[in-house]
Amino acid sequence: MIQIAYISRATEPMSAEKLLALLQQCLKNNVSTGVTGMLLYGNGTFLQALEGEEKAVDELVESIKKDPRHADIQVLRRRQIERRQYSDWSMGFKRISDQELQHIEGLRNFGERDFNFDYLVQNENVVEALMDHYRKPYWDPLVRELDAKDKVIEHLKSVIDNTKSSVEIASLVLESVVDAGRNGKLSEGHIRLCESALNSLRQA
Repeated sequence: MIQIAYISRATEPMSAEKLLALLQQCLKNNVSTGVTGMLLYGNGTFLQALEGEEKAVDELVESIKKDPRHADIQVLRRRQIERRQYSDWSMGFKRISDQELQHIEGLRNFGERDFNFDYLVQNENVVEALMDHYRKPYWDPLVRELDAKDKVIEHLKSVIDNTKSSVEIASLVLESVVDAGRNGKLSEGHIRLCESALNSLRQA
């Protein structure tokens, strides 16, 4: 198996509805190909980790390069792995904010404004810190001393990770509905998108 991390610029502002549509497409594609990973978005920038069988990951990257929502795609890291590091997520997701970043070890002086294409391309250590943080949730020193192989702890980590990702998707659903309400009314396509997202959450 391989794991890659790539960065790209969003070609247009990504509203909650547009992010929701992108995530639903990611979930559909990744489940069918056995790819897992994590997508971070902020400040018009995508940072994504993908892992799985080499052929499946390479084909997915090629399809992303053709996606009009992405520009200037650059692979930052490609490596062989023995086991998955995002095995619980067909596609985990997090929107980057200053509040979120302040909890990441080693990035105390890194803010949302720094989460951009030019900065991340030049600072691979920051990319590694971000992806490592979302591979495993932040644990206080007491919990980190516990045996990482303990099945109860591993299960708890998995539940927390999945809950965080589900909350992000639910937040996008609510935000997109509020935005649509301000602009007029929900379209049939938007309603179907929200229904699809909610069905995904029920099955998680």
